[in-house]
Amino acid sequence: MVLRPASSRSVGILGEMSAATAGSPTRPTAAGSDALASMPEPATINVTSEGTAVVIAVEGGLDQSTGVALVDAATAAVATGPSHLDIDLRGLESFTDEGARALVTCRAVGSDLPAGLHYRTSRGPGREALLAAYRDLETDGLAD
Repeated sequence: MVLRPASSRSVGILGEMSAATAGSPTRPTAAGSDALASMPEPATINVTSEGTAVVIAVEGGLDQSTGVALVDAATAAVATGPSHLDIDLRGLESFTDEGARALVTCRAVGSDLPAGLHYRTSRGPGREALLAAYRDLETDGLAD
């Protein structure tokens, strides 16, 4: 079930929103449309509810624009009053450092929920993104 209504129109469509629509469009390379055909699928953010929890699944890539959309989705989800927020990274295929930093921002967004924020990961890019995000905090001396 996709959460509706959302606190804003832009967040309300996040269930179907891709990173390509969240950020600026990509430009064709010198190779033209043939190069675009080989590009990976754009990232998606799907917002669902499971009982009293809200689950935000990120599939594809987590870059800066997808990270912004993720934080917006988490903020809108928290406004609905769930018991906790789950960020599902099991469908993640790639990430950038900027995208991974959004995971830390989401933790702050969900910190006041009764059961807080949880991450769902398995081996692979989802776990690596999460570790990279928190490794940066430790390196910068910002970890709790």
